[in-house]
Amino acid sequence: MKTKRRKKLPVILEPDEAENLMRIPNKRYLSGKRNLAVLSLMLNMGLRVSEVSNLRSGNVNLTKNKLRIVKGKGGVDRDLIIPFYTNELLKAWKKVKPKSKWFFTTIKDVKRTGKAKRFNTKKGNKFSARSINFMIKRYCKRAGIKKNVSAHTLRHSFSTQFIRQGGNVIHLQKILGHASVSTTQIYITLALKDVKEAMTQFEEFKI
Repeated sequence: MKTKRRKKLPVILEPDEAENLMRIPNKRYLSGKRNLAVLSLMLNMGLRVSEVSNLRSGNVNLTKNKLRIVKGKGGVDRDLIIPFYTNELLKAWKKVKPKSKWFFTTIKDVKRTGKAKRFNTKKGNKFSARSINFMIKRYCKRAGIKKNVSAHTLRHSFSTQFIRQGGNVIHLQKILGHASVSTTQIYITLALKDVKEAMTQFEEFKI
């Protein structure tokens, strides 16, 4: 009989690491405004990288602080409330973004040719999941974060922090778009890890 392999806990960013990461984009530039909005959306709402990349302009209502994920994982739509700070960053990006059906876009025309690379990108194209992942890894390196971070790490970080702050696991399931609450429960394990570590440092009362 095969023994069930223990599932490895996902990597997360601690609050100070997440804040350091968000300090990296330069808001004076279009790319900085866009990238900071992307980071905030993932760290403060737990969106998947594919959901950020596929987000359409028509599904973001900044006046009502609402965002709709259309055909997320499993083909299910879900509506989310945008937190205040994230909403402000999305507004700042929306004011300067190229006209496009996509909410997050490329910001300039690029044409590169050569033996190794041959590709074209046009302003207003979808900001791809691959580009978002690359941006996050690059920013993490600049922020001095040594962990093996991917775009999904930001989703894990949001989820763990949500539970740490007393959030309900059923609510988190709905926010993340998980089909089953059993998938969401790993974040309870991550949050309880803090309790275990705190208890190892607790100095007992003695007589």
